[in-house]
This record gives sequence, C-alpha cells and structure tokens, in this order.
Amino acid sequence: MAETSGRNDSGSLDESLLRALRDDGRASIKDLAALLGVSRDVVSQRLRLLSERDGLRVVAALDPRFAGHNVLTNSKVEVEGPAAPVARRIAELDSTVFVSLTSGQYPIVFESRDADPAGLHRVLDAVRSIPGVRQVRVTTYVEIIKGFFVADERVEIRLDALDEALIAELQVDGRASYRALADTVHLSPSSARARVHRMIDAGVIRISTITSGMLSQGRLAIGLGIIARGDAAPIVEALRADPAVDLAARSHGSYDFVATIVGNSAKQLLGTIEALRGVPEVGSVESWTHYDIVKESYDRATGGTLSR
Repeated sequence: MAETSGRNDSGSLDESLLRALRDDGRASIKDLAALLGVSRDVVSQRLRLLSERDGLRVVAALDPRFAGHNVLTNSKVEVEGPAAPVARRIAELDSTVFVSLTSGQYPIVFESRDADPAGLHRVLDAVRSIPGVRQVRVTTYVEIIKGFFVADERVEIRLDALDEALIAELQVDGRASYRALADTVHLSPSSARARVHRMIDAGVIRISTITSGMLSQGRLAIGLGIIARGDAAPIVEALRADPAVDLAARSHGSYDFVATIVGNSAKQLLGTIEALRGVPEVGSVESWTHYDIVKESYDRATGGTLSR
C-alpha cells in the first residue's frame, strides 16, 4: 500500500489515529490502516511511539450513570504559592477523575464524580482544607453533550459479576484480546466477545484512548467556559459538530457550557474558539490552557452498583 507521508505529516497522522481510536478503541490495526490510508507497519509504529512518548492507553471508560455517579463537576482552584503540590493532593482524592495544572487566575482545574450532593460536599471540603487553597469555583455538569466516556445511547441491562470482571480487565487494557479476557474470567473467547459487545452496545462502557494529559510536543489542550445568551441550541450543535471539541457539557454555576478542545497547533484551536465566538447565541468564551495533567483516570470501581 502506498504511504501518504506527503499528504499527512506525523502530527496530523497521529491526530487522525487518536481520533479513530477515540471512536473505536478496539479497532484492528488492519482497519486503522485502511481508514488512514497507510500501511499496518506505520500504524503499529505510531501506536508504539504514542504509547512510549505520550503515555497513550486504550481503556474502557465506565459510563458514570452505571457506576452510580450522578453528580459530575468541573472545579477551578485558586491557590497561594506553588500549585503543583496542591494538585497532587487533589489527585489523591477518590472522587477526582481529572486534575490539571492550567493558565490563569485558577491554576488548577479538576473534575469529580460523586453519588450525591453530600459526596460532592465532602470532596470540596477536603480540597478547601488543603494548605494553599484560597477558593474553589464549582460548575456542575447537567448534561454531557460530547465525551468519550458517555455513550450516545443507553440501554438498561442487568450485569453480573462476570461482566464486572470483564470491565475491570478492560479498564487496564481496552485492547486485550478476547482470548486473554476469556482466560482471566474463565469464559470461552466467544462468550467474552459477546459480553463485551453487549456492554458497548448498551452504553455501559466506551473503549477509547487516553494519554498523559492528552498533551505532547505536538498536542495541545484548552479548556473553555461558555456563557450563553438566548437559545442555547445553536451552541450545542456547534460543540457537537467541531471535531476539535473533545469534551462538552451543559452546566450550572460559573458557565452555561464547559468544553475541552484538543489539537496539534495553537492556530487550529484558535480557529475553534473564534468559530464559537461567532455563534450569535454565545455571550462570552473564557479559556485556559492545560499545561500538565496530574491525573486522568476514569476507572472508578463499580462497587457492585452494576449488579441490579
């Protein structure tokens, strides 16, 4: 197969590969090569480089609703003194799934998941008690518009202990072979395959990519806080349609929408921000750059909440 290096430099090829794996983390090397128009060897080489250089992992992300996580938040932290030690302390909390060192007045952004408001209050109290924390500014997600850990559709299904065991294995390695999965949970490969596909189809899990903070020498991430005016529907459509938008949520609190955009150049991301500013229903867009992701982990234990 002819290579397309003249058409795609390594940065854009990696970006396309990451997006393909975002859509289907278990896509075969053969299918990825056909989709990207390169050889299997090239795909294998880029995957190995992304894994070794950028910490790429393909994992199963559990839909928070199936885990009983009903309160999802995005919080910004103002600190006195160095922010990194505070961020590490926040990352130690079980409820936090994402912790980042960022630009701006609030040098730490974190996301948390809790079963109920009482759980959120506990994590916020814990954060406020960390030395150096001045204040915490909280925005609550009310609807995930776009996010690799949330399926487009959800079907109510009953899961058992074997399903939970498969989820646990896929949270470690989302590309584990069905033979390896079957051996771990003592099933046949065909049964393991059927159970995994059933959970994916029902929206219980998404198998997708995460990297060490999504960041690398050629990969940038910017957070956005959007305030709406008038009908918010056009903003929802704009966020869903732009491929640079990695996460988007309707929210209550500081912003009407919170989003994360990723790309391989500042020019590309600026184009996305300018396009959003051009939507008449957008009142303002606040942005912050992610410098270093301290924690990104969506493998919260199910705690038996799936078996119901």
